Amino acid sequence: TYDYEPYCDSCSQGCCGAHAVCENASWIDQMCSRCKQRLSWNKGPVRIVPFGYFAADMIGSERAYTLLGAPLFLLSAVPPDVPDSRFTVTGQQSTLGFDIAGPNCESFASGGRFAFNFFGNRPVQNNPGLFFLIGYLELRNDQRRFWAGQDIDAIGRQNTNSPSWTSHKQSGNFGNIRPGFRVERYFHHSDLAQTSLYFGLTQQVVLDFIANPLVAGTDNGWPNVEMRWELALGEECNGQRPIQLAVGGVVGETRAVDFAGQAVANVSATWGVIPELHLQLGRWGFQGEAFVGEAIGTYNAGIGQSLDPFDDEPINTIGGFGEFYCNIAPSFTVSIGYGIDNPRNADLGPLQRSRNETYWINSIWRSGEHWETRFEISHMETDYVFPYVDSLGMLYHVDTRYKF
Repeated sequence: TYDYEPYCDSCSQGCCGAHAVCENASWIDQMCSRCKQRLSWNKGPVRIVPFGYFAADMIGSERAYTLLGAPLFLLSAVPPDVPDSRFTVTGQQSTLGFDIAGPNCESFASGGRFAFNFFGNRPVQNNPGLFFLIGYLELRNDQRRFWAGQDIDAIGRQNTNSPSWTSHKQSGNFGNIRPGFRVERYFHHSDLAQTSLYFGLTQQVVLDFIANPLVAGTDNGWPNVEMRWELALGEECNGQRPIQLAVGGVVGETRAVDFAGQAVANVSATWGVIPELHLQLGRWGFQGEAFVGEAIGTYNAGIGQSLDPFDDEPINTIGGFGEFYCNIAPSFTVSIGYGIDNPRNADLGPLQRSRNETYWINSIWRSGEHWETRFEISHMETDYVFPYVDSLGMLYHVDTRYKF
């Protein structure tokens, strides 16, 4: 049966009486059960362990962009003689969460997770407040997991090493946070091979990062159906194997609504296919994914656009990202990457975004058990269907975190 084993996930070594193995763990998932017990709050059979990080971000940009604390795309260009640079200092990315472990239920361990940051209910409006990130309950063992609540999507699970909370979403990085129900099945073929199947029913429309009524839509009385197959090869370390290949898919329906939220006649198919790849070969690694589909703006594809606001027809899009990285030292990682989201121009209205691409180079410096600093230089270009308003510029992002 599944249980919290008395060893650290980060190195799979047994814990001594002093728990020395865990003293270098900087995240709650890397710690063994006995060290979690030492840090936890207990009420009967329920154990609660706080985790998170405090973050301070500084972002400088040559052009104005959407979502001040985590750039998504550039706003349309202004005349050359009009200043358009931006500088932002924020702590909204700071995250606080709680891991919950409950009593066993037959052969399953019960638990859950809850977390939020401070981007507010509508992050694009730059009104700081609580933003609900994760909140779910689960039953799991070595072969199965049953999940209900809100979490990151089961499809498009690769992320970049960017300091930004959005991690180049809407510029090739697929996925979002949404509520739903999910069943997962794990097949352990050997110590070096595992396959996994994911099946979920999820909410079609979530609170978009872009508060734009021109891309409004809702579900059509059905949930989205998400499926994912994953192959993982190599020795497991810290919950991950050196080679991971996955293919995911989503299908559903989107019903267009007008500016007042009233339904209109158009109902569109929502669908997407998303292959993923993660490689770790010694100090070198690669992570990336691609996608193709339509009416998938709430998955941060189509540059956040699902429908043409003028005829309510779905937007077909294609994109993806790739990032190479090198662990130069245990405390220092350097990455270089590229991402693009390219909706089909024929599907777009005259005011919509037609292309968003980003080149970046970033570094991660872990300056102690709890401290981490990330720095990124990126070049972003956002094109629009309307002529003469395409925008491009450099962005500079520094993020310092204290993790606990």
